[in-house]
Amino acid sequence: MSMLVLCSIAVQAQQVIVRNVTPIDYNSIAYPNLLGNTQSSQGYKGTVTLNDGTEVKGKITFFRKKDETSLLRVKVNTGEDKKEIAAAQIKSLALDPQVFEKKYPNDFKNPQKNFQPGYIILPTGEKLTGKVAQFRDFSDYDFFVYNIGFLPDGSDVASIFKGGKLAEFGQQIDGKMNIWDGYVDGYLLRLVDGRFRLSRNPYSKVENEFFTSVKNHIADSLAKDAAQRALARSLKRGEDLNTSIENAANAGQVVSEVLGGIEINKKEYLVFDTRTGKVVALNKDNFRDQALSLNSGCSRAVVVSWDAMEDFVKQLNEVCK
Repeated sequence: MSMLVLCSIAVQAQQVIVRNVTPIDYNSIAYPNLLGNTQSSQGYKGTVTLNDGTEVKGKITFFRKKDETSLLRVKVNTGEDKKEIAAAQIKSLALDPQVFEKKYPNDFKNPQKNFQPGYIILPTGEKLTGKVAQFRDFSDYDFFVYNIGFLPDGSDVASIFKGGKLAEFGQQIDGKMNIWDGYVDGYLLRLVDGRFRLSRNPYSKVENEFFTSVKNHIADSLAKDAAQRALARSLKRGEDLNTSIENAANAGQVVSEVLGGIEINKKEYLVFDTRTGKVVALNKDNFRDQALSLNSGCSRAVVVSWDAMEDFVKQLNEVCK
């Protein structure tokens, strides 16, 4: 009996509480209620900011005319009273996100799916340490994952970060730190590090898709500063660490994405030049020409071999400092 109790405690101790925060856009909410010629929504917790800058917090019910999309008015139940506010009086609206928490078993055979020592880098540039788990399913490649969980140092609750929310994360497996870069709607394993970073491309015939870190590379400085200030304000207000990190990750998404175009025709390799901020797609058809271009201006030529791609990029990093 005592052995069973000990085993039960050990398994329970491995579990991690994981929080999933889903933003709610008031423009996409439903209006299921109809009274006369007026439709109304269910109540949503949030904040109404008036034109004079004052805020009204509480449960918000939205009203609009039948078969119309424009907002008519809102009713806010603050807990103490109910306030009717016309649309013309409203400067902005913000709904509280939906928050779901569940226990994560953290005892998978695949070590990547368990919380391991690691770090995340926000689009704003902050590096935070803790533990990282990859929330993998059957559709993920070995070199590509859609969602991860991050348990910050000093917190008992992990947060989910979907693809593109983070510039980078690292996860230590068997003493080796594996680095993953934010890319489109997921994260790509960095096969080779250095000035030139090598990754596999999980998509085919994709246009204008870039690494989150590339977006950050030429991010608008004001937007980046605003996101960093948002993190600092959140922490100073005494909000928990997870909420602060999530806010900063979301704020970081305002970085500029006007980078020009790159068309990827085949699901092959991607090389990111950290010096120029450019991404090059390599496939069997263009490899020799692109390889010569990447090697131009370097101290010496490197051996070009499609079948030894990692060795090729490692050589580039040696001669193209």
